[in-house]
Amino acid sequence: MNETSLWDQYRHEVANDPMLALALTAALAALAMTPIAFAVLGRMEWFQARRGRVLQRPTFASIIVGMLLVMGIPAIFSAMVLKSRSFDKNRYEYDPNKRWSVLEQGRSLKDVQDADAAVKQEMERLATERKNLVENVKKLDEQMLALRAVAGTSVPVAQRVPGVLQALAGVRRSVGLDGPQQLMDFTAPPVDLRTAEASVPASVMVPVAVNASPASVTPAAPGAGLSPAEAEAEVASVPEPQRPIAAMLPLAGIPAGWTVAKPGDKHLETFNAENLYEKIDGRAESFVQYGVKGMAYASYHPAGNTDNDVQLYIFEMADPLKALGKYGSEKPEESQAVAIGDEGYTAAGSTLFHAGKYYTQIVSTSEDEKFASFALELAKRVAAKQKPAGGGAQSPSQATGSVVSAKAEESKPGAAAVTPSTYFGMLPTKGREGEAKYVAQDAFGYSFLSDVFMADYKEGEVSWQGFLRPYKDEAEAKAVYQKYLDGAKKDGADVKAVKAEGADEMVISSNIGLVDVVFRKGNTVAGANGGTAGGPPEQFARGLAKSLPSQVPPLSN
Repeated sequence: MNETSLWDQYRHEVANDPMLALALTAALAALAMTPIAFAVLGRMEWFQARRGRVLQRPTFASIIVGMLLVMGIPAIFSAMVLKSRSFDKNRYEYDPNKRWSVLEQGRSLKDVQDADAAVKQEMERLATERKNLVENVKKLDEQMLALRAVAGTSVPVAQRVPGVLQALAGVRRSVGLDGPQQLMDFTAPPVDLRTAEASVPASVMVPVAVNASPASVTPAAPGAGLSPAEAEAEVASVPEPQRPIAAMLPLAGIPAGWTVAKPGDKHLETFNAENLYEKIDGRAESFVQYGVKGMAYASYHPAGNTDNDVQLYIFEMADPLKALGKYGSEKPEESQAVAIGDEGYTAAGSTLFHAGKYYTQIVSTSEDEKFASFALELAKRVAAKQKPAGGGAQSPSQATGSVVSAKAEESKPGAAAVTPSTYFGMLPTKGREGEAKYVAQDAFGYSFLSDVFMADYKEGEVSWQGFLRPYKDEAEAKAVYQKYLDGAKKDGADVKAVKAEGADEMVISSNIGLVDVVFRKGNTVAGANGGTAGGPPEQFARGLAKSLPSQVPPLSN
């Protein structure tokens, strides 16, 4: 630091706080002048003391001590002034509303076991808080459904709804909520269609099929949906890629007392992966992650009553496995299983299920039994078109209808189809909590780990997640296994290689109180993730390594 900068800083301090700068200057001057004053006074025999008639010279040590005592006064004052210019909030600040983290409380913990218990307790608290937040957002969703119904008859409200929906989509995305509720985005204020319909002849409002004469189309009876010709005409007007799923929408012959809504110039809407956000903004990305190809939509309401409705969404996913994965990611803990498609459930008057490569949501805005029965009836009709052979409701460990064929097995005459149950069945049932599930992307937070079959396990107070992921060959499995090792070491984990019967290679990785036991066997990477202790997860992984075949049928691409 040069003299000019010191001088500039001094002038700056004088300008901002002249009294404090003057006091500090005086203290520093006194501190600097004290040794000089003592030297001068010593030469003038100032320190000689008289004892009777005799002048006695003091010792050198006593002079030094006296000088230091005198210098201590300005030195202490200067230190206090300089310290007042900074604030150590970690030492002096106290916030009664601040919750100390486990790491901040670390000095009060006796050992690593106490720290692990504290981390677990904190994780459980955060999980409870997140669950409460998700439940509150769901309740807000339900109120938004009611607001949307009111907005259909109020232009000022309808003009405000899109912004509210956009903000709510951001909240839902932040909490990781992909519930079954679907909020319609109004692209324009509503108009009074009843007045418009009254002034136009019914024959004019009937859609006419392409290349068909008007005489060949007859209006549908009120409350019975469209006529078959009308339904065919609307399906024929949608883009070719979405036409098959549009044909699954029940538009004709619906139960009496119900009407197919017509939000625009047609009774149905279709979307592809690129424009799906136009219908379900804030949720489209989660479907894209599961390889959505298209979506068909229609809504229904009781004849003469538009306060509530039933909305039907049919999503065509990349394959049956992706449909199963998306269905499982949105299935709530509390639901009533129903025999629809490969697996289905009902909740709050709505019915959701997956069948083959299709994931269907039939969302009711009312829990009334009338709406619930109608939603279930629609589900049966859609499932019949998606899986003509039928099939009962099955859990993921029994979902033999969702076929994921392995190329190696397809080449063998008479080989059985490989299904999700093939992989779920390889995970041990002992200690399993809940149903097994499929994760399409970013399993355990690893971007390189996708298409994983997993389940939650618990033994005593120790919990973990068992998983397996088959690859097309041993080389690909080795590459993923090495990525895991590199990532664990980069995160500072303690990685220890161990030998296990049946496994080609296995490691035990521990970090922040959690234990992973990961191994590779042939073309499969599997193990136990996130164990709260080392014993049971390691036993689980060793048992899984021993029971897995050397070559697991790979997933088809």
